[in-house]
Amino acid sequence: MASMRRRKQAKDEQLTASLLDDYDALEAEDVGPAVQQQQQPARAKAPGLSSSAIILHPGEFNLQAFVASILAWWQRMFGACFGQIFSYATHLWPVPQRGPELSLLQAERLQQLRDKVAERFDIASPSHQDSLRRLWNLAFSGEPCTALKTPRWKDMGWQGEDPATDFRGAGLYGLDNLIYLAEVHPDTFRRLMDKSEGTRATWEYPFAVAGLNLTWALSELLELHAPTGAAAAAAAASSSSDSASGQGPRPPRGATGRAFLKLLAESDVAFEELYCAAYCLLDATWLEMRASYMEFNAVMKRVKGEVERALASRPTDMAQLRQRLLAAVPGAAAGWD
Repeated sequence: MASMRRRKQAKDEQLTASLLDDYDALEAEDVGPAVQQQQQPARAKAPGLSSSAIILHPGEFNLQAFVASILAWWQRMFGACFGQIFSYATHLWPVPQRGPELSLLQAERLQQLRDKVAERFDIASPSHQDSLRRLWNLAFSGEPCTALKTPRWKDMGWQGEDPATDFRGAGLYGLDNLIYLAEVHPDTFRRLMDKSEGTRATWEYPFAVAGLNLTWALSELLELHAPTGAAAAAAAASSSSDSASGQGPRPPRGATGRAFLKLLAESDVAFEELYCAAYCLLDATWLEMRASYMEFNAVMKRVKGEVERALASRPTDMAQLRQRLLAAVPGAAAGWD
């Protein structure tokens, strides 16, 4: 579009480094605080155990819980003398950590989100192709999508002629969130895609790929990804226990994910609305930092920190979360529709 006031968006022929990492290959050094907390070993302390209690909880007798509570009491009394012995004993009889209780609605929506995050993008799928065409029609109204491989995709902020190569580990949900932004907040979508505000760098972040990156970053903060490594083994054991007891999906362990649960009970599009507000924050942060393409990761790190702080403030609803999030950077709320 000739009238678009935009700078060059980074393309493969100019910059070979991909903005969106191959998340399947990432190691633990770059995970967020919520995931790091999830990967820490659980302490062998019974939840709700007071200094004088021996029985963990009333109800059906549980030998493991009973022995663990006896050991915990005995260790408080004589741990100074027999610390190593009791440390070994409590290792043999660990007490399961209890997460926050989920309502049926929270459990259902949390599982739906995790299923969405887990679905890979498959260019061979007709429904996935339809989603790409749907995004095209929203971005280039009145211009038919005649091919799924064309240089025109770069004008939307994909890094090459074939958008399928940009998904990597981001999955179909990254595309769904771009579509949600375009359909529910069309003015915001147009402003962000066209880069129509502010003094821009010569090399801008590519809009569509940055959106995929943002979906990944937020779902990581909220513990929506399937765990890997040692965390996967612990989650598998927890899932087996939950299945046996009839419980639903494992709740988030980090404070950020737990704070999000309340918003999830209030709205079935809580993640999508958080995504849209976070994208406005990303663009405003980009302008404030006067960033260029190679500084995108620094911008994203700051955005993730602001999301954590906004959720830590325990907003009562999505409107309050959006207000607190967009207040983090001057100008972030400008143009929100």
